[in-house]
Amino acid sequence: ELTAKLGKDTTTWSWGRLHQLMLKNQTLGKEGPGVLQYMLNRGPWNLGGGEAAVDATGWNAASGDYGVTWVPSMRMVVNLKDFDKSKWINLTGASGHAYSAHYSDQTEKWAKGELLDWSFTGKAVDGSTVDTLKLTP
Repeated sequence: ELTAKLGKDTTTWSWGRLHQLMLKNQTLGKEGPGVLQYMLNRGPWNLGGGEAAVDATGWNAASGDYGVTWVPSMRMVVNLKDFDKSKWINLTGASGHAYSAHYSDQTEKWAKGELLDWSFTGKAVDGSTVDTLKLTP
């Protein structure tokens, strides 16, 4: 099976080439027209890990492939002594708009196991703010 899927050269074999994450939009990215699936979905990302790993990722072994079927949607490390030194990462991004630069801008870092600074205090938030959205009546 591995030779059929990954080739005869075992030095090129990689779990991530089989264990890939596809982000599929829950509204129209699964069953919608092909053009909408293309616009809304992202991936694939080659992942490591498995169900018993710290950065757990799962798949359905009975399905006949090794595609990722579940992952943690967010990871965080909280520094209880100094909340401003806490870190976190979201699976996708900060926007639900498919053409926003922030739709899936955290996924590559998430897949690599990286974390982002998580500002907590007002001073830290002000110091790290890049964009502000102001809603007025």
